[in-house]
Amino acid sequence: MVKRIAVLGPESTGKSVLSKQLSERFNTVFVKEYSRDYFLNREYSYNIHDLEKIALQQLNNEQNLYTKANNIIICDTEFITLKVWSDVVFGKTPTAITNLITSHMYDLYLLCNLDVEWEPDPLRNNSHNRQEIYNRFVSELEHHNLNYRIVSGTNDDRVKNAVTFVQQTIK
Repeated sequence: MVKRIAVLGPESTGKSVLSKQLSERFNTVFVKEYSRDYFLNREYSYNIHDLEKIALQQLNNEQNLYTKANNIIICDTEFITLKVWSDVVFGKTPTAITNLITSHMYDLYLLCNLDVEWEPDPLRNNSHNRQEIYNRFVSELEHHNLNYRIVSGTNDDRVKNAVTFVQQTIK
C-alpha cells in the first residue's frame, strides 16, 4: 500500500523544494501545489469558491499520480493548508474542504518550520503573520490528532530531518 506524505506549512517555508527533494530521494512522484497552476494565467484575485475548486483539483491530481508512486507519494500541500488559507482570508472554511481533511488523511504530515528566510513571490502576501499561520497549522494537526513532525533546519539538514521522519513512517 502506498503511504501518503503531506508537506505543509506557512508561505515561504520551503514546501515545494522539500517535496521535490523527498521525491528524488525516495524515487517517487510528488504532487505539485495546484494553486500555483490555478493562478498561472489569471489575476491573483479569488473568492472562497476558488479555494473549493483548488481543493478538488489538488485531490484529483493526487489520485492521478497515486498509481505511479513508488511506495510513497509526496504531496506539496493538502487540505489543512486550504483550511488555514480560507480561515485567514475569509474567516471561514467551505464544508467541502473541511470534509476532505477528515476523509482524505495522510500517513505523515511534515510541517515546515519558520526557520527558512521569507522569499517574495507574487502569490505570497503573509510575511507579517507567519507565526500566527504556523500556530494555526499546529492547532489543526493536533485537533485532528494527526501524525505530524516538524521539519526544521536549513538546506541539507532540513532534508535529512524530513527523510528520517519519512523512513520512520514507511517501516
